[in-house]
Amino acid sequence: MEKLTVVVFWLALVCSVASSLAYIGNFASRAERRVHVYTALGTALASFLLLLAVIFIRAGMLGISQTAGPFTVRVIFAAFIIGVFLLIETLYAGKNPKIKALGMFVMPISVVLQYMAWHSYKLTEPLTEQLRNYWVGIHVTFAVLGYSAMTVALAMAIIYLLQERQLKNMRKKKPGKIFRKLPSLEMSDEFCHKAIAFSFTFLTLVIATGIIRAEMLPEWSQWYMDPKILMAIATWVVYGAYLFVRSTLGWQGKRSIMFAILGFIVAVFTYLIGNSSIITEIIPSMHRYGGGLG
Repeated sequence: MEKLTVVVFWLALVCSVASSLAYIGNFASRAERRVHVYTALGTALASFLLLLAVIFIRAGMLGISQTAGPFTVRVIFAAFIIGVFLLIETLYAGKNPKIKALGMFVMPISVVLQYMAWHSYKLTEPLTEQLRNYWVGIHVTFAVLGYSAMTVALAMAIIYLLQERQLKNMRKKKPGKIFRKLPSLEMSDEFCHKAIAFSFTFLTLVIATGIIRAEMLPEWSQWYMDPKILMAIATWVVYGAYLFVRSTLGWQGKRSIMFAILGFIVAVFTYLIGNSSIITEIIPSMHRYGGGLG
C-alpha cells in the first residue's frame, strides 16, 4: 500500500504539471487548439482523481483520525483547489470560454502544494492526542475548502489587474493578445466575489469548530490568545469587510479586488503559523503541525 501511495501521488503530480503546461500553452498560442484544451482539462481531471485516490489509500492505511498530518492535508488542499476549478470550468466555460484562463494560475499552485506535500512525506504521520479527533478532521476539511476558494479568488483578482492594465494601455497602443484571452473585468470581479463569499462561509465554520474543539481541551483554556486563532479571526474580519463594503457601499472593481488580495495575504500568514517551523519559532502557537516549510 505504501508503494501504491507513492506511485499514485507521483502520477497525480505529473498530470498536474502536464495540465499546467497545457493551459499555459493554450493561452500563449495565437488560436485555441483542441489538443491543448483537451489535454489541459483531461490531465487536470486525472490529477484530481489520483489525488483523491492518494487520500483514500492514506486513510485506509493510517485510519481517518490519522489524516490530519502535513502530507495528507496538503494533498487534500491540492485536490480541492483543482476540484473547485473544475467545477467552475464545467459550469461556466460553455457560456464564458475565457474562464479557462483560470487554469493557467490554479494548476501551477496545485503543483507547488503537491511538492510541499512530498517534502513533508513520512511513512506515518504521528499526531498528538488532541489532533486524533473527528472534530479536527471536520475543522481541517472546512479550512481546506476555505483556502481553496481563497486561492481561486486570488487568481481572479490577478486576472482582473492584468486585464485592467491592458485596458489602460489601449489609450497608448493596441492591446496585446492577453486582452482577448482573459475574462472581462466584470467577470473577474464577479467570480472573485463568489469565491470569497464561499470562502467566508467556510472560514466561519473553521472558527466555530475550532472553538468547540478548544473548549473540549483543558490545556486550550486560553485558546483566544493563540496567534493562529487571532490571525484566523483577522482573515475572517478582512473578508467580512470585503463582503460588507461590496453589498452595502457598492464597492466593486479595483477597490474590492485590493481587499481580496489583502485577505489572501493575511490568510497565508495565518496558514504559516504552526506549519512553518521558522514562523513558529518567532510566533509560538498551540497549533504545531510540523512539516517541510522550513
